[in-house]
Amino acid sequence: MIKVLLTGGIGSGKSVVAGMFSGFGAFVYDSDSAARALYSESPSLREKLKELFGPEVLTPDGVNAPLLAETVFADAAALAALEAAVHPAVKEDFLQKAEASGREVAVMESAIAAGKPLFKDFFDKVVLVDAPAEVRLRRAVARQAGTSEASVRKRMEAQKMQMLLETDIVIVNDKDLKSLEKKARKAWKSISL
Repeated sequence: MIKVLLTGGIGSGKSVVAGMFSGFGAFVYDSDSAARALYSESPSLREKLKELFGPEVLTPDGVNAPLLAETVFADAAALAALEAAVHPAVKEDFLQKAEASGREVAVMESAIAAGKPLFKDFFDKVVLVDAPAEVRLRRAVARQAGTSEASVRKRMEAQKMQMLLETDIVIVNDKDLKSLEKKARKAWKSISL
C-alpha cells in the first residue's frame, strides 16, 4: 500500500484534490473528521484528554471544541500535549481503515501532519496543494459564513507550510477546476505507478 499525505493550508483546495484522488481510486482519510470522531469513540483518547485538560473539555458526543481551541492555541505546551495524545490515535485509525479498504493508495488529508515527528518517514509521498495567499483568503472567507478575514489570516499564519522541504509533489491551485483536475491527475499518475 502506498501511503500519501495530502496537505495544504486553509483555502488551498486540498479537500477538492482529495475528492479527485478518491475518484481516481484512492482510499481517502480526512484526518480532521476522523479526529472529531475519535474524540467521541475512543475511550483511551477521551481519558487522556480528561487528564490533560480536565473533565470540562469533554462532552457526551466529543469535546468542547471552543474551550479546547482556546486552551491549546494560547499555550504551545498544551498544543504539543494535545498533538501527542491525538496524533497516535489518528495514525492508528488511518492504518486500520486504509488496510480494510483494500485500496492500493491510501491518502491522509491533513493540514498539520507534515513536519510532525510521529509522521516523519511514515508517508511514501507528500503532496502539497497550494494557492496564492489572497486566493486562499478569499476562498476561506466565502466558504465559511460569518468568518472574518482577520481570523482566516490568523489561521493561515498558524499553518505556515514549513513542510515545503518535505514535499514530493506541489499542486498549485491558482486557476479553474479543470486546470486543477489536470494537475491532480498528473500527480496521481506519479503516485500510483
